[in-house]
Amino acid sequence: MSTRLLLPAVVALVPVGCFLAALILLDSYKLVKLRAVLAVVAGGALAAAVGYQLNAWALAATGLDPTLHSRYFAPLLEEALKASIIIVLIRMHRIGFLVDAAILGFGVGSGFALVENIYYLTQSSGLGLGTWIVRGFGTAVMHGGATAFFAVIALAQAERSGNARLHS
Repeated sequence: MSTRLLLPAVVALVPVGCFLAALILLDSYKLVKLRAVLAVVAGGALAAAVGYQLNAWALAATGLDPTLHSRYFAPLLEEALKASIIIVLIRMHRIGFLVDAAILGFGVGSGFALVENIYYLTQSSGLGLGTWIVRGFGTAVMHGGATAFFAVIALAQAERSGNARLHS
């Protein structure tokens, strides 16, 4: 990586890891193992890669305007991919408490945000530092927070149903 991309890369990538580390440190029960967190971060990264491929395919297949696609279709697909990881974890009884759901959900979102920021870094090297600050903090909070929020709600719903399985 060139030195002119080093500062934008740090600003775009470090906040994601910092938010995730803070959430792990706040876990007073310490029931979520680091291995599990790293696994869901990898799952979130994989979801981003799959989302990129599916979005590229959908754009080519539909001929939809890229702006419309990125506003309406891509977010639905990306959130569904991240949510699918949480649903699998709940169905496999891998999430015990709501705080665990928040940590693992944030991990999935963090992995997604890291890959998305790396992609944008490679595609948009001429953008200013302010853009990378917004991307670094914005995507960390948005992807991590949204997926954590979904995970907490999904686990609460599963617990309410009495069998930790999501119902439609």
